[in-house]
Amino acid sequence: MVMKLSSANPSKYVSWKELACKDGTEYPYKWRLTRLPQLVAAFETIRAAFGNKPIIILSAYRTSKYNRKIGGALRSQHIEGRALDLKPPTGITVNEFFEVIKKFAPDLKIGGIGRYPTFVHIDTRPGRLVVWHGTRTQN
Repeated sequence: MVMKLSSANPSKYVSWKELACKDGTEYPYKWRLTRLPQLVAAFETIRAAFGNKPIIILSAYRTSKYNRKIGGALRSQHIEGRALDLKPPTGITVNEFFEVIKKFAPDLKIGGIGRYPTFVHIDTRPGRLVVWHGTRTQN
């Protein structure tokens, strides 16, 4: 049974469409009250830190099948509904965006942050902070 999304978005600046897998699969209902609030709170705080300039969510939830199709990491936090790939706001470089997020990662309960040539990955995995630099340019 497929649960339909409520009409209300998860937050002021995050829509259900942005959180859905690019193959059309909705963000899983089972994580909407557990994993999603922490992820959305991190996004909203990051957005506020950059003066509420628009931040584009390039990728959020992914099904295992879609993740394999695009060459995502085997144990991707996207599959777990805990990750966002974010395009920096206009006028902010990827490096600047990454460094500010990294500085505040513990306060935001971010467990993973990756810098890529065109975006920054954040996730709310449990455990200590994992930081990396990748080479992918598309999700």
